[in-house]
Amino acid sequence: MKTISNEKNESEKQELTNLLNMPLLKKHILVLVTLVEKKPDLLPLVFEILKSEKQHDVMVASWLLSHLWDSSPGLLKPWQFQIVQQVLVTKFDSVRRNLLRILDGLPILPDQMGILFDACLGWMISDNYAIAVRCNAMQILYRVCCIEPALIQEVRQHIEVLLEYGTAGFQSRGKKVLKQFDILTSKQCY
Repeated sequence: MKTISNEKNESEKQELTNLLNMPLLKKHILVLVTLVEKKPDLLPLVFEILKSEKQHDVMVASWLLSHLWDSSPGLLKPWQFQIVQQVLVTKFDSVRRNLLRILDGLPILPDQMGILFDACLGWMISDNYAIAVRCNAMQILYRVCCIEPALIQEVRQHIEVLLEYGTAGFQSRGKKVLKQFDILTSKQCY
């Protein structure tokens, strides 16, 4: 027998699902953000949808999380492990871009640093990924290097090679990161 509370939760889940299936418009995403801010118990459903095989559903869920990060980052901090797991397994660049953007604002946890470094290095050096993914991966690599300066030289070498062939956006981000590396290394006493 369903209780009133369970019926209400099912109704909220159905409302969220219906909103996720609306046309992709920013105003719809912002309505979803407001709904999740008011009812954070809907976040498990959003993360469940993020694991879906349906590109549209996963993309909309990641877009929702990206906007939720902008307005209420505290709601996503407890979900960092799941965000890392999803960024590693998603097949969709749009989802990876959104999740990397969120991860850039979260502290890099020691138990996630190695796997994030390896994955981000792979995404950055491969031209099989969208420029936004490659640039966001570069930013995560920079943040890892701030924690582990011994990795700076490896990342620097990759960026320098990639600058020769990269798009204007990639070159801009790469030059910025290289300058940040210069500042970091000038402060280090090797």
